[in-house]
Amino acid sequence: MTFLEQFEQLKLKTPRIGLQCVNNTNSPFCQYTERSKNCYMTFASYESEDCMYNHRVFYCTDCNDCTLCQKCTLCYESLDCLNCYSCNYCDHCENCNDSDHCYYCIGCKNCFGCVGLHQAQYHIFNKKYEPEEYAKKVAEFSKHSPEKIQAHIEPVLTKIPRNHMYSKKTENSYGEDLHSSRDSYWAFDSKGLHDCTYVYHCDDSKDLRDCSHLGWSEVGYEIMNGGNLNDCMFCLGCWHSNNLQYCDTVHSSKDCFGCVALNHGRFKILNEQYTEEDYHKKVTEITEQMKKDGEWGKWFDSPYEEVTTYGL
Repeated sequence: MTFLEQFEQLKLKTPRIGLQCVNNTNSPFCQYTERSKNCYMTFASYESEDCMYNHRVFYCTDCNDCTLCQKCTLCYESLDCLNCYSCNYCDHCENCNDSDHCYYCIGCKNCFGCVGLHQAQYHIFNKKYEPEEYAKKVAEFSKHSPEKIQAHIEPVLTKIPRNHMYSKKTENSYGEDLHSSRDSYWAFDSKGLHDCTYVYHCDDSKDLRDCSHLGWSEVGYEIMNGGNLNDCMFCLGCWHSNNLQYCDTVHSSKDCFGCVALNHGRFKILNEQYTEEDYHKKVTEITEQMKKDGEWGKWFDSPYEEVTTYGL
């Protein structure tokens, strides 16, 4: 039996927690969420409060149905917004207040259906109005469905130029929704990266390759869902650990290989305890055998067959 086959057997027989959350308060049915309070159905998020049905919201309060928003309050159905207050159906907006259905706006207030405006107020579809007339027209448009409002926005959206890549404070990097990063390539929906390639939803990390949903980590390869990791590879759902390889749901541990659902472990292989000397010797043996078996460098095998055809 190869090592990955042994590892798969260990995964199938080891009980694991149903939801992977860290330091949450009164936040049921959340996943991959940390330090949040009074949240519900909010995923891959951090330090948010009173939020529902969100994905990747950081430092947000009273936000619903939002994705990739940071430091926002009282926002609904918004995407990739920063420091916004009371904004609905907004996309890639920053420092905006009391605005709806806006795209790529910065520092705007009381705007409706606007695209690419900076420091504007009382605009509808990029046209200036007096405050009284603005309130009257917005009330009329608000009676329409989002689809009908979007039809009015499309002509404005298609004619306003915008950058080929949405990023801020980024140097020598390529991707989309990438912020405050440098020397990173093919990175998406991430921030605070340095020297990372092929990453998705990673934050404040350095030297990552092929990782997703990972934060505050350094020197990682093929890792999904975790945080505060150093010198780890081929890991899933691991937190606050160092020097892990082929581990699943391992927390606050170091020097572990092929382990599942451990907490405060060290020098363990397939959840069995070793001395430090024996651990390093055994890991070398396993690695060499995995290379011979063609397993080294591969992600976990799935016990399920991939469905390539659809039901009739």
